[in-house]
Amino acid sequence: MISRIVLAMALLMPALSMAQVTCPLRNGETELTINRVMRNFGKYFTDAETVARKIGDPWDKVTDQDIEKGIAGLNITIACAEAVMVNPAEPVLPSKGALITDPKAKQELKEYYLYFMEDFRDALVEYRDLLTKTLATPEAERDYAAIVEKNQEINDKINKAHKKI
Repeated sequence: MISRIVLAMALLMPALSMAQVTCPLRNGETELTINRVMRNFGKYFTDAETVARKIGDPWDKVTDQDIEKGIAGLNITIACAEAVMVNPAEPVLPSKGALITDPKAKQELKEYYLYFMEDFRDALVEYRDLLTKTLATPEAERDYAAIVEKNQEINDKINKAHKKI
């Protein structure tokens, strides 16, 4: 019974903490841009990737602190994806769009990009929830293979988007 309560709390905590998370700007930046969004993706997704990397490294054991840092990084990455979806204005859209003169092609790029952002955000949420569930599970019972698989799935999505966008 107590383990169910702990698991329920662990699964709810990321959702509660997301209310306070925003996509950060650097000093001197006044608005969110595509460059800042992409830099934040790279910077904060790395924390979750570190967990997946350590799983396959017999010399570098995954710690609870690694998982907690991965969760926090994913929360910021999720906030950045949501910021783009909530306000898909020119500054957060792919710069490739500025080179496109055909309005229909430009709209198609924007729609694909927003579809990707939603799909990416959903995968990040699943990844964060997986890390949260893992953290709430006793170490001997943790399913690390699922983390490696989810990390690879997200990297595949990123690589596909980079080819298209």
